[in-house]
Amino acid sequence: MAISYHGETAERRRADMTTSRLAATRRVLKTFFWMRMRGRRKGIALPFDHDRPGQLDLQTADGVIRISAGAARIARVGSEAATMLLAPDAEGRIRHDLPGMRFLTWHDVRSGQEIRVPLFRARDYAFGGLRAALSLILFPFRHNADLIGYFLRGDSAAGDRLERALLPQLVDADHMPEAGTELVGDCPMPPLTEPVDIVLPVYNAVEVLTLCLERIAANTAEPHRLILIDDASPDPGVRPLLEDFVRRHPQARLLVNQQNLGFIGTVNRGLAEARGHVVLLNSDALVPPGWLTRLMAPILDDASIASVTPLSNDAEIFDVPVECRPRPLGPGEAEAADRAAARLNWRRALCEAPVGVGFCMAMARHWLDLLPELDTAFGRGYGEEVDWCRKAAALGARHVCAAHLFVEHRSGSSFGAEKAERVRANNRLISNRYPGYDLMVQQFRDSDPLVGPRLAVGIGMLGRGALRIYLAHRLGGGSELWLQARLEEVLVEDAAALVLRDAPGTDRLQVELYCREGVTRGLLDASDLAAMLAGLDARHLIYSNLVASEDPLGLMQQALSWLAPGDRLSVLFHDFLPLCPSYTLIGSKGRFCGLPGPEACQSCYARLAVTSGRRPPEIATWRAGWRRVMERADELIVFSEDSRNHLTRIWPGLAGRIVLRPHRPDHLPRRVVPPRDASLTVGVLGAIGHNKGAGILRDLAEKAAPDLGIVVIGKIDPAFAHRRIRVHGAYGRDEIADLAEKYRIGCWLIPSIWPETFCFAAHETLATGLPVFVYDIGAQAGAAAAAINGHLLPLGCEGEALDRHLRRHLGAGIAMPPALSA
Repeated sequence: MAISYHGETAERRRADMTTSRLAATRRVLKTFFWMRMRGRRKGIALPFDHDRPGQLDLQTADGVIRISAGAARIARVGSEAATMLLAPDAEGRIRHDLPGMRFLTWHDVRSGQEIRVPLFRARDYAFGGLRAALSLILFPFRHNADLIGYFLRGDSAAGDRLERALLPQLVDADHMPEAGTELVGDCPMPPLTEPVDIVLPVYNAVEVLTLCLERIAANTAEPHRLILIDDASPDPGVRPLLEDFVRRHPQARLLVNQQNLGFIGTVNRGLAEARGHVVLLNSDALVPPGWLTRLMAPILDDASIASVTPLSNDAEIFDVPVECRPRPLGPGEAEAADRAAARLNWRRALCEAPVGVGFCMAMARHWLDLLPELDTAFGRGYGEEVDWCRKAAALGARHVCAAHLFVEHRSGSSFGAEKAERVRANNRLISNRYPGYDLMVQQFRDSDPLVGPRLAVGIGMLGRGALRIYLAHRLGGGSELWLQARLEEVLVEDAAALVLRDAPGTDRLQVELYCREGVTRGLLDASDLAAMLAGLDARHLIYSNLVASEDPLGLMQQALSWLAPGDRLSVLFHDFLPLCPSYTLIGSKGRFCGLPGPEACQSCYARLAVTSGRRPPEIATWRAGWRRVMERADELIVFSEDSRNHLTRIWPGLAGRIVLRPHRPDHLPRRVVPPRDASLTVGVLGAIGHNKGAGILRDLAEKAAPDLGIVVIGKIDPAFAHRRIRVHGAYGRDEIADLAEKYRIGCWLIPSIWPETFCFAAHETLATGLPVFVYDIGAQAGAAAAAINGHLLPLGCEGEALDRHLRRHLGAGIAMPPALSA
C-alpha cells in the first residue's frame, strides 16, 4: 500500500528512511546481544500450593528458556516472546522449552497468583556483552558489501542478508507435524488363523491382575494360548486366582517359578514355551474387544515387522492424548478411546517407530527365532524391550505402532517405589549400547508421525459431554487472550477443548487438543477431522475469530456441517468480520465507514484494497452467508454496547440472540506515580498498525511542536516509522507501570481509528491512573467515558490539532484519580 504525507520533502523522507534503518539496526543488535546471553537460575520457590510447594529451575541460552519445575498444578508460563499453558506430568514435574530472553512469569491457574523471575544476574550481562563483542569483531570484514548496500543505498535485500547472518534461523516454534490423509475408514485385516502365544508374567497386584484376566477372557475370540507365569508372588491371593482361571480356560497354562527370577527371567521362561507369534502382555494391561486381530495385523501383513505396539494412556511415545504424558483414565475413557482407534484405517494409521513398548507388544516368530530372549542385564525390568528392538533393527527389522488399537495401561502396579532409580540406571545402559538411540527418539517426538491417530483417539477419549471446539485465528491480540483464558478454565475443570485454525498454503486445518496433560498440535485433513468429530456424542462449536483465514466464510460453513441437531453454536464478535471482510470496518478511504446504506456499502466494498481472505464480488452475498451462520447460532456474544449497536444496525432481526458479555481484564497494571513536572511525553501501548492509528502517530510526530515526545511501548508498523517516535519493543503486562515511569509518560493516547469491540489497551492504560485520550468511537470510547481519567477526542482531531489538544489538557493539569492526586 503506497502512503503519502502532505508537505513532506524528499530530504525529510530520506532522513526518515535513514532513521528507520538505524532503528532496525538497533533492534537486530539488541536481539543479537540477548541471543548471546547465558543464565541459570535454580531453586526458585513456587509457593502457590501450601501443601505441596514447588521449585523452579531455569536455564537460558540462544533465546530459549529451558524450564524444569516440580509443580502440582497447571500453570500459564510466559516470557516476552511467548505464553503457554503447561500441566505437570505423572511425576509432578513440568518440563518445557519456551522462547524468551529477558524474564519468565509463572501464573498459577487455580489461585490466580503470579511471580516474575528475571533470567539473568549482573555477571551474566557482562559475559553476554563480551560474547557479543567477540562475535562481531570480524563481521564488518565478512559482510562489507551488504553493509554498504544497506546503509548507503537502502538495499533491503542486503539488510535481510545481514539480519540472517547475525541472528540464528531457529526452527519455527509453531511448526506443526502433518498427519496423513484418509485416516478414518474401513480396511480389511489379514485373518488370524494360527494361535498366538500370549506371555503374561505375574508378580502380586492381584486386583489389576483380576481385571486383566477378565478382559483377556471376554475380549479374545481369536486362536491363542495364554502362558501365565507366577514369579513366586508373595501375595497369597495370586496363585488361587491363576489356578482357578486355568481350570476354566483350557487354552491357558500356568507356570510357577519356585524362586523369584525377576521380570526378565520370567518373560524369558514364557518365551521359551512359546511356539508361534508372541504377545508380551503386562498384568496391568487391559485389552479391549477384537484386540488380538488388530495387534497382529501388521506382522501377518509384512515379514519385516518385528514388533507392534498399540496406543495407550501410558506407553511413552505411544501415549494418548499427549505424547510422553501418561494419563490415569476416568470411567469410560478407555472404551471411548478404543472405539475411536478402531474407526481408523489400519494401513493409513500404521506408524514406524524406533522401538516398541513392552506392556503390550506383539513379537514376530521369525525375529524371535533370531533373538529368542530378552537381556537379563536389565535386571527386574525397564529397557529390555528397547534392547531387543534395537538388536532386531540391526538385523533389518522394523517396529511399528498399531494406532488402530488402544490398550489401557495401569502402570507400575508390580514394581513399587524403586522404579525411578531402575529407569535411570537402565537408560544409562541403553545410551551406552546405542549412542544414537536418544536422538532417534527425540526426532520421532519432534516430527510426531503419530499426530493424526493421536488426535483422533484423543478426541474420542476426551469428548465426554459436548466437546468445546473453538475456531480461532493466528494473529494473537485480544481475542487470543480471551481464548487462552477460556482454555485455562477448561483445564481447571479437568475437561478438554479443541482449537482449530486455518493453515495458509495448505488444504489442512491446524488442530490443537488441550487437556490436563498438555496440548497436542498437528495439521489434519478437514474430511478426517469431520469423521473424527462425527464419532462424538455432542459438540459445542464456538466461533472466536477467523481473521486472516484464506476463506473464512467457507471454513465457517464447513464447520457448520460438523454439527448435528442439538449441538450448540456460539458466535463471538471480537471484530466485525461477519459484517465485512474489512473486519475493522475501515472503509476504502482508510477511515471508519459508519456502516452506510446498501449502495454506499457496495461501492466501498468494491474498492477495498486489503481484506481478510477470499470474498464474493458483492457484500450482500457475504452478509447473506454469515446471516445463515447467525441464524443457526444459539447465542451471538458481544463485548460492548457499541458492538451490539453495529450488529443490530445490519441485522435487526437478530437482536434477540445477542448477549452482552464484557471481558474481565485480569492482571491490570498498578497505578503510576505521574512525573513531577508537566511531562509532554505521550505513551502509546500495543502493536500499532494502520487500524490502531499508526498514521495518526506519524502525523502527530511530523507536525507537533519539538518538545512533545512519543513513546510506543510495543511496536509500530515500520511503514510509519518516524525519528521522533521512540519504540520500546516487546513488553510484559506486568511491566506497563514501570515502563510508564521509566519513560516519564505524562498521558496515554489510544489512537485507534476503528470501533474496537473491546480494548484491553484502554483498560490497562486507564488502570495506571494517568490521563488517557481516545477517539470517540467503539469500545475504547466506552471505557474512557466511564473512567475519571478518560478523555474523548473528536474524530478528525489529528496532527497539529491533536498536539494542541493534548498540550492544552496537560498544561491545565488534568485531575488525577483521588488515590494519586496527593
